[in-house]
Amino acid sequence: MTGLPLRLGLVGLGLMGGSLARAARAVSPGLAVVAVEPRADYRAQALSDRLVDEAAAEPGPLLSACDLVVLCTPVASIEALLGPVSRLLPDGAVLTDVGGAKEALVRAAAVEVRRGVAFVGAHPMFGGHGGYAGAAAAAERWRGGTVAVCTDGDAGAVAKVVAFHEALGARAIRCTAAEHDAAVATVSHLPYLVASALAATAAQAGPLARALAGPGLKDTTRLAEFPFDIQGEVARRNAYLPAAGARLQAQLAAILAAVTASPEAARAALEQARAAREELF
Repeated sequence: MTGLPLRLGLVGLGLMGGSLARAARAVSPGLAVVAVEPRADYRAQALSDRLVDEAAAEPGPLLSACDLVVLCTPVASIEALLGPVSRLLPDGAVLTDVGGAKEALVRAAAVEVRRGVAFVGAHPMFGGHGGYAGAAAAAERWRGGTVAVCTDGDAGAVAKVVAFHEALGARAIRCTAAEHDAAVATVSHLPYLVASALAATAAQAGPLARALAGPGLKDTTRLAEFPFDIQGEVARRNAYLPAAGARLQAQLAAILAAVTASPEAARAALEQARAAREELF
């Protein structure tokens, strides 16, 4: 199928790696897919599910014939894998990833990725929980999902990564790494911090508040469930997050002032916020 590599390599078979393997197999059952995954149970299950043809515990010769390799590990591990994995790949191969913070990663790749291999940062704007077990549901999100593809590197390699995600049914949005981080600071990383702060605040509110907490609180604190290594490490790498936080503080202060000022001011501020939400979604 146009857009797919001849041999796809996946480093990591958790939620994103497992779902990516499923999405690729769904559109091209005969696609050659190999994987690197330290967990023996994930490797065994992926082989049993026929999502991968071969799997190894650590990067090695298995990747040497891949023309596209996707790093599907937490962001700190992605940074550590750039050099070692790129040195295993043939000339002309493309190395990409699924991490949620791009600017620092693209800078690191410029130093660590060997010549002859092109790195293209990418970020599927969907995820979830559950490791390999959750991959079946997550695989559906490529169809109609959005993937940011960074344009900071080689144009031909960028086009290959765009075509790959589009072949899986996603909408690829091209942007620089800096543009990506500035945008997701507000729409992804800040919501994670807000959910975390709200969860911590609610936990301090006392037993009655806990007893009365319902679906609204559960929905608005969902992102706080992410482990630090998955979302916290990403958020702290985003240089644009403090500015996004300052804008949020200003908005919250303005809404609180309106709510306490008068019914008319409260209505105007909250209706404006409701309209903004409707415009977003």
